[in-house]
Amino acid sequence: MNLELFIAKRLIKGKQHKISISAPIIKIAIAAIALGILMMLIAIATGVGLKYKIREKIAAFNGHIQIYNYDNNNSEVSVIPVSLQQDFYPDFNIVEGVSHVQAVATKAGIIRTEDTFEGIIAKGVGPDYDWTAFEEFLVRGDLPKYTGELNTEVLMSRLMASRLQMDVGDTFYTFFLKEEDPSKVPNQRRFSITGIYDSGFEEFDGTYILVDIRHIQRMNQWGENEVGNFEVFLDDFDEIGEKSAQIYGQTLSTLDTQTIENKYYKIFEWIGLFDFNIAIIIGIMIIVGGINMITALL
Repeated sequence: MNLELFIAKRLIKGKQHKISISAPIIKIAIAAIALGILMMLIAIATGVGLKYKIREKIAAFNGHIQIYNYDNNNSEVSVIPVSLQQDFYPDFNIVEGVSHVQAVATKAGIIRTEDTFEGIIAKGVGPDYDWTAFEEFLVRGDLPKYTGELNTEVLMSRLMASRLQMDVGDTFYTFFLKEEDPSKVPNQRRFSITGIYDSGFEEFDGTYILVDIRHIQRMNQWGENEVGNFEVFLDDFDEIGEKSAQIYGQTLSTLDTQTIENKYYKIFEWIGLFDFNIAIIIGIMIIVGGINMITALL
């Protein structure tokens, strides 16, 4: 039996307390301490769960580690293509702990309707894309299928669709500047919305639409074996630093790697505060436990 609980029960049930005000006070104190510890446990569970959920959503749009060409490009837009002919693609066997690798490309554009317009980043994906996370995000319609012939299906966020006053089945025109000469007439593409997603992460929902990667390859005049970058997913996020170094060492010298922790360091600094808050809560729980023991022994 727990010694603390045993002593507390003996004190509460003792005859000397039955005729005094001490017994109800002790009971109220113990109940308050128990409730406080319960609330702290809930706070810890909520903080940890929120941290993991944010990490998962960032990874859904970026992978855990990105592999790309050195190009001095700090934007979200793919500039210099990477060849698909890599030892690590399509099966990443050279480093253990990698669950999946996929090829993507991004291009900035503007969606124009009769009433409004919206700046977007079109993320091109192909048959190798892992839609697992977006199956959870999907709120209406279907996920696009980019196998077979080139198609115009896109996946758009609920936030962006609301801004543009569009829904599943609607079509729209998107204009993309030509990277080699922005003064030329922009590329124009007509897309149709096949599905609406909602990740709850406004920074991404308000920016990305998912399209067939072949549209971006054609607009950038790339070959079918050229992509913007690779997204790598790990079995264990806690090994991201170690695996990033291993991947960097196993890829060509012309390629660089970047983790989502480095790419979105401000977000990860923020969620890092969760660990600090959890440490404080655990410390408080230890102190409260000590007070509880002292109370029981009085």
